[in-house]
Amino acid sequence: MLKLNAIPERYKEFYGKNTEQMPKLIVDGRVPMNTSELMQIRLDCRNCPEEVKIAWMDNFFDTGDAVIYHPNGDVKIVLDSQALREMTYKSQRNIGALVLDEDAYKTLRGEVFKKGKFGKINDGMSREDVKVHPIWKVLARDQALLNDYTDLIFAESQERFGYDIAMGVSLGSCGGNNPEMRAWFVGKLGYSSYVCGVGDLAICYGRFVGIVSNALDVRSKCVSDIKAYSMVDLLAFDKTMKGLDGTLHPDVLKSFKELRKKL
Repeated sequence: MLKLNAIPERYKEFYGKNTEQMPKLIVDGRVPMNTSELMQIRLDCRNCPEEVKIAWMDNFFDTGDAVIYHPNGDVKIVLDSQALREMTYKSQRNIGALVLDEDAYKTLRGEVFKKGKFGKINDGMSREDVKVHPIWKVLARDQALLNDYTDLIFAESQERFGYDIAMGVSLGSCGGNNPEMRAWFVGKLGYSSYVCGVGDLAICYGRFVGIVSNALDVRSKCVSDIKAYSMVDLLAFDKTMKGLDGTLHPDVLKSFKELRKKL
């Protein structure tokens, strides 16, 4: 089990076949980490204990963001895919991808890239290429985050492995007559932290990370011992609480501001 927390259970690893692990993640009251969240965590974990930093930087992670391949060659990216969250080992698959019917495909909201309009794929990229790559921009959700994350990965890759190119985008294609969905995963630093959309959802070494989804539970667990939080946990907590009602609980906000002054 990877050491993903400075304190227990903010993040929980679900290792194994994605189709079997996703139901366990959902039953545990969590949501799958998305690509943007992983990028932010890797940035924040620079200040975490070494064991935590290594766990996040030196391992691959599947995400809750989906890539859908259409038989016509189009590619659709669905962020925080509900269809992925609902998959089980009984879900219809073709070569490791979830099979969708055309009507289901049309109802899924996402960014569509026409055949051949994906930008540079299946190869490493320069720092400048990554920051303007259309797929990385969608998955990052925020240009400033993409810029900072790219700078981090290139700096770390150069220092530790001597890489001058990194963060490639790997895409596959539809293997049947119906649209097919897969989960994006992000590679470890030693493999240049590429983002890949060709993973097998039924292969035995998948890795989702479940994040606590109930903000009220997070509040009750954290108000009393917020000073024990690492910066990565604090930022995730801040984001979660703001998503609840637009403001932080007054007691939590006071403790949070006091702690930030010391960090």
